[in-house]
Amino acid sequence: MNSSSKQSKRRPVIGITSGEIHNRIETWWAVSYGQTQTYVNSIIAAGGVPLLLPLTTDTKLLRQLGGMLDGLLLAGGNDIDPKRYGQKPLKVTNDYSDLRDTTETILLEQALADHKPILGICRGMQLLNVHFGGTLHQDLEQSHPGLDHDKSSKLKTLIDLSHTIELKPGSRLAGILGTDDIGANAHHHQAVDQLGTGLHATAWATDGIVEGIEMIEYPYALGVQLHPESLTLVEPRWAKLFSSFVQAAMR
Repeated sequence: MNSSSKQSKRRPVIGITSGEIHNRIETWWAVSYGQTQTYVNSIIAAGGVPLLLPLTTDTKLLRQLGGMLDGLLLAGGNDIDPKRYGQKPLKVTNDYSDLRDTTETILLEQALADHKPILGICRGMQLLNVHFGGTLHQDLEQSHPGLDHDKSSKLKTLIDLSHTIELKPGSRLAGILGTDDIGANAHHHQAVDQLGTGLHATAWATDGIVEGIEMIEYPYALGVQLHPESLTLVEPRWAKLFSSFVQAAMR
């Protein structure tokens, strides 16, 4: 087999950001770094090679890791420290990690500098917005009472299609999914408020909360507020998002 044939069979490596996992029972146990299998499974199903990324403030190490990646998936998780978007934390904003915020910011900067595909999910979309100077609603129950954006969590299910989001016609996200509206789950108490520079809203919940963003002037950078990695079996069109992301990384 010649080198060109080997290259054509190479699957793109997708870095998936990790979170800190604390053992609440054995509190003396070391903190783990990890992520839910739904992200891993979605990337594998789309033809990519998932690589879970560690948390560290070692910039040189992260730059080297970033250079090994063909695409970056900023995964969901805890809140972002409000100081990063110029606010003081509310009482309900108490689960944030400077280590994770710093790690993901360095990885994001590297991916942007190398023009690599970026997909932000839930927290990941919020981080993308904050990185470009945007702000967040710290708690939707206080700022936008009405539609319950954490309903799926309260129902203790990942596959709940609790509400419908509307997509901007002609947007990249609408083109990928092949529709202007689609079912979504609800696992967040925060959301994008002011959009960051260069970002455009492309999806909304029925109450006007932003559920999707993208960078039009960048080769491939999308963010969604929901958790599509959990919905590919109940709403197969969400699998197209991961396929498009992996295909962009392949190029």
